[in-house]
Amino acid sequence: AESLGSDVEVANSTIGGCTLYAQQAEFDNATAALLGQVWDYIVVQDYSLLPAVRKAREVYLEPAVRGFISRKGQAKVVLYLTWGYHSGLDSSCPSSDNAECFPLGTLENLTDPNCNASNAFHDSIGTFECMGYAVARGYFAANGVGADLVAPCGLAWQVVRGTKAIPEACMATIDAQYDQPCPLSLPLQVPGGMDEAIELYIKWSDTVHDKHQSLAGCYLNALVLYTTIFGRSPMGAAPPNASWGPRWGMPDAPLTDANLLTLQMAALGTVRQCGVACGQAADFVV
Repeated sequence: AESLGSDVEVANSTIGGCTLYAQQAEFDNATAALLGQVWDYIVVQDYSLLPAVRKAREVYLEPAVRGFISRKGQAKVVLYLTWGYHSGLDSSCPSSDNAECFPLGTLENLTDPNCNASNAFHDSIGTFECMGYAVARGYFAANGVGADLVAPCGLAWQVVRGTKAIPEACMATIDAQYDQPCPLSLPLQVPGGMDEAIELYIKWSDTVHDKHQSLAGCYLNALVLYTTIFGRSPMGAAPPNASWGPRWGMPDAPLTDANLLTLQMAALGTVRQCGVACGQAADFVV
């Protein structure tokens, strides 16, 4: 933002492996202190797998979003739509990393049919494409309870990775959880925004990927958030600072000027195409 002429003040309240529900003001002093201040935007993100679990959306995500909305003051609440894991879920059941953050039940226990007795849950998010679609639908539904904007970071990841289609079987299973159709035809296609060689994930080895973002992934997310919040083009944004990068895994590959351009194009095109579905005005132009 600063490289494009905007001054920003940023603060955060984050607990690793946690739910948004457990980080509400009534449970977390850091969140309470921040919500006692005046902000223009409040960006919220839930545990990565949670939006893909129907019951978890009902008991955790949607109540938490309502809670932040009730305390937002003049601010706009922005939902940080995250991405699918590199190859989707690689186990039968979803994890719940921080037990204290799941007081109403673990994600495993909230799957229906239970993931220990059925492959239905795994099959619905067993690929990058399917998990990305499930997470997107969860955040779009949460936006319907009164949030102001969706930052479609995960949709931009689909663009960069060259996702051509969502498999019909998992799409049908996921869509059946909702009363309304998806507000956007996915995946998006952005000219100039695809480069499958750009590594968006932290890597543990040449073949093993972490679920967290690499320096390139951080940069793409920042570009999407900037475009969503400021309503301005991210083209020409400064390269990412190496300090944003991971603290574990293999070293990040350097980003070339061509890589930066691709990521900027992906972010701009994704936010443009998401438009009204992401809470932007009908006449939104960037």
